[in-house]
Amino acid sequence: MNNLFTYLLELNMAMVILYAGYKLFFERDRNFLVRRLYLLATIIIPVLLILLPDTARSFTGRLSPLVIHLDQVTVTAYGQAHGAGGSLSPWSWLMILYLSVATLGMTRMMIQLVRIRRAVKQSARLEMDGVTLYANPGLHASSFFSYIFMDPARVGQESFNHILEHELFHKRGWHSADRILAELVVIIHWFNPVAWLLRRSVIENLEYLTDSAMVEKGTDLRHYQLSLLNQYMGSASITNQFNSQIKNRIKMLNKNYKQGSIWKLAMIFPLAFMTMFFFSCTDKDQSLPAVDENQEQSILEGEVFYIVEEMPTFNGGEPATEFRKYIAQNVRYPVEAAKNGATGKVYINFVVTREGKVVIPEKEELAKISGKALDEVVVVAYGTISENDPRPEEKYIDLLKEEVIRVVSTSPDWSPGRQRGKAVNVIYTFPVNFVLQ
Repeated sequence: MNNLFTYLLELNMAMVILYAGYKLFFERDRNFLVRRLYLLATIIIPVLLILLPDTARSFTGRLSPLVIHLDQVTVTAYGQAHGAGGSLSPWSWLMILYLSVATLGMTRMMIQLVRIRRAVKQSARLEMDGVTLYANPGLHASSFFSYIFMDPARVGQESFNHILEHELFHKRGWHSADRILAELVVIIHWFNPVAWLLRRSVIENLEYLTDSAMVEKGTDLRHYQLSLLNQYMGSASITNQFNSQIKNRIKMLNKNYKQGSIWKLAMIFPLAFMTMFFFSCTDKDQSLPAVDENQEQSILEGEVFYIVEEMPTFNGGEPATEFRKYIAQNVRYPVEAAKNGATGKVYINFVVTREGKVVIPEKEELAKISGKALDEVVVVAYGTISENDPRPEEKYIDLLKEEVIRVVSTSPDWSPGRQRGKAVNVIYTFPVNFVLQ
C-alpha cells in the first residue's frame, strides 16, 4: 500500500507543478490549440515520468527517503503478544477510503457511458448533408466521439447551422478523448483540488478552441453568441455540450487577449525537470557505495530500496498484518527483564533481500543505506513508552533488544520486492512494544 501512496504523491506533485505553469503562462493566451496540448501534457507527462528508469530520475545525490514503518506489536509479560489495536492499520483505512471514492467516481462515469449508448439506440437517426444526427427530445445539443446528438426541430435554421458546425469541430478534433482523460484524472486524484481545476480548464478550453474556430471561419459573432444563449441549459456530462460554460465563453469571445505562440510549449521541459527534481527527493532507491575489493563483501549486494513497485510479501500477505502476526506469536518477554520491571519500545531495522532472506544490517551498512553519518544511525533502538517512564538498566534493555533480534533474524523467507520486474532489497523499520500488566 505504501508504494501506491508514494506513486499518488508523485503524480499529484507533478500535476500541481505543471498546472501552475498553465495558470502562469497559458491561461490568458488565445492560442487555444497550444493550451489544449499543454493541458494534455499536464495529464500525460506525470504518468510518463514515474515510469522512467530510476537512474534517469535520480540526479540530486543521496537524499534520505522515508523509511517504511510497520505497525507495532505489543508484548506483555503475562499474556499473549498482540498487534496494535488488533484492527486495520491507518494505511489500510486510507486505502479503503481512497478506493471507495475512486470506485464511486468510476461507477458514475460508467453510468454516463451506458446512458450515452442507450441514447444512441433510442434516438431517431437523421441524415443531413452526409452527417448522421441522433435526435432525442431528452438530450441537448452535444457530441461524443462520432455521435452528434441534435434535434433540428428544436432550433431555428441559423442556430442549427452554428450548432452543427460546432459539434462537427468537436467530432473532428476528438475532443471527447480529452474529456475522458480529464474525468479519469478526477477519479484517480479526487482528493486533490487541482485535479478538479484541471478538469474544468480542459472542458473550458475545448469550448474556447471550438468557438474560436467558428469565428475564424467567418461566422457572425453576434448571431453566434445568440445561438449560445438560446441553447443554454446549464447541465453537464462527459459529452461535449454546446451549452456548457456559456458565460465564460461569451466573455472570451469578446476579449482581445494576445495570440500566443507554439514556442511556449517549451515551458514543459523546465517544469518537467523541476518535477523530476522533486521525484528524486523522495526517490525509491538508494544506491550502496561499491564495496572495496580488500574488504569482506557485504551480504547485502546491490541497491537497497525503501519503496518499490511490488513490495515484499510475507506468508502470501501484507507485512502489516502477516509479519506482525508472526512476531506476536514468537516474541517472548525476557523473564529477567520482566522481573525487574523493564518496559519500552524496541525499533529494529531489517532488510528483505532480493532472495527473500531477512537480514539485520550492521551499523556501517545502515549508515551507507540511509546516507547518514555513522553516529546518526542505530540498527536496534530503544525508547520508553511514555516520557514519565523510568529507563531500566542497560542490561535489561539489551535483553529486550536481543529477543527482537532473535525473532526477526529467524523469520521465514519472504517473497522479495520487485522494481522494474527485478527482485531487489527492501528495508523496513519495525517496532515492538514491551509492556507489563
